[in-house]
Amino acid sequence: MDLQDDIAVFQAFDAYDFEHDPLFQLGLQSIEYNKEDTKVVEEAKIFYYSRRIAPIDQEKYTAWKLANSSKNVEAQTHSASFAEVVGMITRGETIPGIRQIPDELSSLTPSTSTSVAPRKPWEQQQQQNDDNTQTSK
Repeated sequence: MDLQDDIAVFQAFDAYDFEHDPLFQLGLQSIEYNKEDTKVVEEAKIFYYSRRIAPIDQEKYTAWKLANSSKNVEAQTHSASFAEVVGMITRGETIPGIRQIPDELSSLTPSTSTSVAPRKPWEQQQQQNDDNTQTSK
């Protein structure tokens, strides 16, 4: 298979609706795995797709997916799962929608406070006691 054929298979694999394939879902239920472990699910998808539809070289697919995801990170509009965000961080990619804040303090002089500080509870009680003693005189 040449590169164009591989890419066509990879794109078809990415577009395949595994969620609504009852045979895949049945096989997935028979596997014991952590529900948040996306790697196991992806391996199961590759195994199933390779056996039932078209053979996929897992290493080539992973390399292709990495190359395309790093090119299209800005184009992604869906919200990323926790595992995807962790993957982006470990690969050193920027996470879309996150503002970059510099690690330095402002060089401007700080402003001075113009408001009066509120009284503490014991100061309020003392003020009430003083007011009561003045009115009783």
